[in-house]
Amino acid sequence: MRKRPRIARNYKGVNDGFNSNDFISRMPDDILISIISTLPLKEAASTSKLSTRWRYLWRQTYCLDFDANDKLDDIAVDSKLRVVERPKYINWVNRVIRQHKGPTIDDLRICFDLDKASKSAIDKWVEFAVSKRVQKLELDLLENGEMLRQTPRNYAFPIKIFDRLTVKRNSLSFPKTETLKSLFLKCVNVSEDTIAKLLVNCPVLQQLSIHGSGDLVDVKISGKSLVLKYFEIVFCFGVKSIEITDSNLESFSYLGPGIIIKLNNLPKLEEISIGEGYSGFENNVFGQISCCISHLQILTLDIYRPEENIKFLSFPVLPKLKQLILKVGAWDDDSLLEFTSLAKACPNLQRFVMQLIWMSPAKRRRKIRQVAKHSHKHLQLLEIVGYYGRTSDVELAVYFIENAVSLQKIIIDPRYQVLERTPIDNDQVKKEKAARCCAKKQIEPRTPQGVEFIIL
Repeated sequence: MRKRPRIARNYKGVNDGFNSNDFISRMPDDILISIISTLPLKEAASTSKLSTRWRYLWRQTYCLDFDANDKLDDIAVDSKLRVVERPKYINWVNRVIRQHKGPTIDDLRICFDLDKASKSAIDKWVEFAVSKRVQKLELDLLENGEMLRQTPRNYAFPIKIFDRLTVKRNSLSFPKTETLKSLFLKCVNVSEDTIAKLLVNCPVLQQLSIHGSGDLVDVKISGKSLVLKYFEIVFCFGVKSIEITDSNLESFSYLGPGIIIKLNNLPKLEEISIGEGYSGFENNVFGQISCCISHLQILTLDIYRPEENIKFLSFPVLPKLKQLILKVGAWDDDSLLEFTSLAKACPNLQRFVMQLIWMSPAKRRRKIRQVAKHSHKHLQLLEIVGYYGRTSDVELAVYFIENAVSLQKIIIDPRYQVLERTPIDNDQVKKEKAARCCAKKQIEPRTPQGVEFIIL
């Protein structure tokens, strides 16, 4: 008689906590490890208590997400806790990494308020990730989990680790770091030389996001051989220019002061998110992205301070644009109807999003304005985020309700859009509740039959 294959080497008998009627526990190790890898890290570790069979499985998890949101919330309220919580976080990561026995990992995410004082520990984590052939690496070291720190205090990305591991692999006839596909760095200093070496040592790198680096000045990306598809630079205030040419890049994001941006020969670039200075218009934002306007499909504009003369600006036609997302500083109850001229320049627009950023919203008593009608033939989805029930909010919604002949859904989100880690106070909760009531009263009666109306 053929023997039944053993499911786990550690299983010795029915008295080890194994239930023969437990279908999940009869699964092979690799399937159980895949299941455990979908759990939050602390929950994955707790599965070791289920039985002898499960004791060591979590140590082979593919995903190591060291999330500490609760502790970051506490630090945001009381910064003195940082001194106590940093060593605890570092010890947690070190303990898990020492116990990890799997040959590879897919994801490693570090998310805590750490700076260059923790360089030794973070270097070891990066080296561990690369040696485990990580596919996605995220170092989110934002101060309090939300703020930029002074860049001289930032941890510097250890590109020499990649060089050293490449040499070791070559001496053992291994390939380069051919697994890293996504790299996200926040409050980590990265130089132009570091970017160049990353693109050489990581030939399958598809996503690169740099947030809050103090070492970048003149950024250049070029080469048809690169597989880089997504490139993002956010609040790197030393940057003076970004030049991207002859590349297969598909998505580009920049947020920061006005700089020189040169884009050329990027046939696959279909998504751009850009915010420069107060509005971007003063820096000729459309002239900067002119090379891809004819095939652009998704455009996000961060407009910190809208210009009063926006109604006099002329916009180029964006013939293939399907999604237009405008993030606008809405400090007063000034009309938002001038932004409809941008929507008019997109004849195939399907989704329009207006995200309103305000600290303390102001309301004015005035009649709802109207502008000349324009048929938005393909617009199906309207989203107004940061809705407060002001006249400016209502008249924008009314404009699209009256002019979007194919409208299928309206989403109103009244939540506060300024990201903060500190808890929402009672005053803010009351404002959101009042905004929901306003939306129901102001927009729902005007919503055409057959159009889905959602208040978040």
